[in-house]
Amino acid sequence: MKVSRLAAAVFCSALSALFAGSSHSQQRPDPTFELAMCNLSDFQGVFVALRHRQNAQKWAVDGWYAIPDGGCTFIGSFLRDVIYYFGESNDGAVWSAADTDRTGAAECIDLEKTFKRASGGPCAADQVSARFRLITVPANLSRLTFTLTGRR
Repeated sequence: MKVSRLAAAVFCSALSALFAGSSHSQQRPDPTFELAMCNLSDFQGVFVALRHRQNAQKWAVDGWYAIPDGGCTFIGSFLRDVIYYFGESNDGAVWSAADTDRTGAAECIDLEKTFKRASGGPCAADQVSARFRLITVPANLSRLTFTLTGRR
């Protein structure tokens, strides 16, 4: 009798685990993630521009998001699984992809004012091309905090 109860308990536990695992694996990951950025560099007055998905086929580029000196700020919610950034500080630092970085993306930015535009296409007269760095967002993260670093 003890063997039967033990076998039944093991069978029920295995069956529960199977159903729990199957319902969990059928859950779809959230299509968005929240992005926060921190400035832990030696530079002050940091601003970033972002290249992000609008939908499966369209990308947008916008800026400028102020990142507090020695602190962090919530930027917003974006479609996953990648986002690109370009950053500059008031005292000369630049965070950009190298020309040899194949994961980087060139986009037009406006250095003098905030902007929002569709990705791609030629730069307007008041814009310049900048190389954006890639950030890959892990599927298990609903919020990503990205830190800018650098020393003088």
